[in-house]
Amino acid sequence: GLEELSKRILEQGKEAALLGDKELMRRQARKYFVVNQRIKQTKRLLLLMEEAELQRELVRASSKFIEFSRDIISSIAEGPTPSEIVKAQTRLEEALAKAESVEEALNTILDLTSEGILTSKSLSEREINELMRLMEEEAKGEEIELKEEDKGKLFDDILKDKGDR
Repeated sequence: GLEELSKRILEQGKEAALLGDKELMRRQARKYFVVNQRIKQTKRLLLLMEEAELQRELVRASSKFIEFSRDIISSIAEGPTPSEIVKAQTRLEEALAKAESVEEALNTILDLTSEGILTSKSLSEREINELMRLMEEEAKGEEIELKEEDKGKLFDDILKDKGDR
């Protein structure tokens, strides 16, 4: 790969120096610098992709926990009032929506970084920061607000379920 190419260029540069060919040595030095920059960019991109994948797994784990919590709340027959259950359900649904939004943003980042590798286009620091900013905005902006009629319907459903038991 690139590291082997870097070694070959370095060896050629050494040979050029031994021969006293300064122009060839300068060209090899430039190539060596460019290849090593590409190696660093590639390693950094791989680290960013791994970080995004870890974040994606974290979001999935949080989502599963939220679903588990929602199931526990819905299975409680007595205790909290129906209005408290509705409030908890609403908060859990909002949290689920946020988790899905973050997962979508992470998928977008993974797609963009994968595309960057396939097209050999490296992402600049500014582009990576822009992607991270967009991902954060997406997570903040995806809050669900239930309409009054939806809250009423959810409340009625809970009361109906309690009456059936």
